[in-house]
Amino acid sequence: MFLSKLLTLPLSFLLAVNSVLVDMDYEGEVDIVTEEPINVTDDENSEDSSQNISVTDGVTYNYEQNMYTYTVPDSGGLTVSSSVADRMITTNEVTLSVSNGVTAALYLDGQPVEDTDYSAIGWVGNYSLVVTSGGKDTQLLTFTIVPEKTGMISSYQIPDGFDIIEVAVNDEVQTISDKRIVKMKKEGMYNLTYRCRSTGVEYALRVDIDHTPPAVKLEGVEDGKAKQAVTVSGIEDSDIVSMTKDGNEYKLGANSIVKMPGKYTISVTDDAGNTVSEEFTIKFYLDRQGLWFGLIAAAVIISAISYMIMARKKLRVR
Repeated sequence: MFLSKLLTLPLSFLLAVNSVLVDMDYEGEVDIVTEEPINVTDDENSEDSSQNISVTDGVTYNYEQNMYTYTVPDSGGLTVSSSVADRMITTNEVTLSVSNGVTAALYLDGQPVEDTDYSAIGWVGNYSLVVTSGGKDTQLLTFTIVPEKTGMISSYQIPDGFDIIEVAVNDEVQTISDKRIVKMKKEGMYNLTYRCRSTGVEYALRVDIDHTPPAVKLEGVEDGKAKQAVTVSGIEDSDIVSMTKDGNEYKLGANSIVKMPGKYTISVTDDAGNTVSEEFTIKFYLDRQGLWFGLIAAAVIISAISYMIMARKKLRVR
């Protein structure tokens, strides 16, 4: 009895020592003999190598930051990071991060954007980021921000390295004939899902496509000319209206009637961004009210002239 306990003591001691050497937080595979972790490489222990995935030449994606990194050409490794990939269309705000030492300029619809908060870019339009390196300007990144209801786009060519997964129009799944481009000329609610091949990250774009311009009508205008007051109709409450008279800003009245003679330009933009513009000229005219005032004024003038003539005659008689 004592001998058997003595023999089992070293074995128990060895098991106790081995249990101390086991990493209790490790959840990977272990060697059944040594109980040591296996298949652990330097890459798996390196956060940088596990988080950054190559998407295309010179472009990587970071899982932790959810950002794409673009290397600036001829800059010695300087980079620009973006929450969207090149040529991506989104309804959300976009975040950009420019490395120190990078000279960059952001353009919106071809115009430079001054004093931009790169952490929250949200104005609707087409953007391009131009970087300067080695004395040469390079368009490094483009993207488009659209409202959820829009007429700005009629197709979407998704970024390089991505594939379309599903397209639904008005909740009806469409047959995908091209995994790189979606035609959006047909009006309706689009649900587009696409995926990055390298990272497996999926994106969704949901937009209500509306290409119909505002149905504005100008009553009293013929061939761009009017000889009477013009009534503007077909304007919705959500429409944005701008008007000029002889090149100067002019406010459309509450009754949408334009009376003053002059050359007018009126532009109406709906909530989808569709715009229609009309030009017309109002020549001098007399409406009913103006005619009455004219007749009264003429009568007053005639009466005054008659009075003066009669007064002169009386003076001569005396």
